[in-house]
Amino acid sequence: MTAGIRGFRILAVEGIDGSGKTTLVRRVAEAMGSAARMERLSPHMGGVFRELVDSPADSSVRYQDVIPGSLRRFAYVADAISQFHYLDSAYSGHDWVLFDRWLPTYDVYCEGESVHDEWCRELAGLLPVPDLLIRLRTSPKVAAGRVRSRGDWTADHWSPQRLLEDLTRLDLGYDRALAETPHVVVDGDRGADAVYEEVLGLVRAVG
Repeated sequence: MTAGIRGFRILAVEGIDGSGKTTLVRRVAEAMGSAARMERLSPHMGGVFRELVDSPADSSVRYQDVIPGSLRRFAYVADAISQFHYLDSAYSGHDWVLFDRWLPTYDVYCEGESVHDEWCRELAGLLPVPDLLIRLRTSPKVAAGRVRSRGDWTADHWSPQRLLEDLTRLDLGYDRALAETPHVVVDGDRGADAVYEEVLGLVRAVG
């Protein structure tokens, strides 16, 4: 699907927790003003899962550790398809829609297989291809420091070693998930200003 057909371009930013995705997307959206809209792919299902698991358990467990990855992946894809179906006209009012996370997130964070995986991949193929997919590659050590600074659930409940190991696992997961997907790698270990300037330049180069 081309931008000319759908009427807007898509920027999607991927990366492990603490890589700076949300801050980056927000800054780019602010710089572009009314020409851009900031979004998160599959905005609803994470909240549903948290309400089902995290709140009743008083945050003693994460929904990611209870609800099978294959089920979460399918729910996220269905949510994303509905998102584009119902918000297409709203998105078309902007030149760019900027996404904090994209489909590779599901491959990395929703581990586990099911008999429905092929069907899920076919459904995911109904979604548009981003005009610019960026992997904000941040080293697990740097990302762990940021996660601890902002007070994430994992920082509050896990040891520093466990957090670092998990972020390392996720970083390797992105290596696999993006191995055959066209994307641009941006060094997320640098300061936020340098990352922002590089990405804003990439967006402007696309047009």
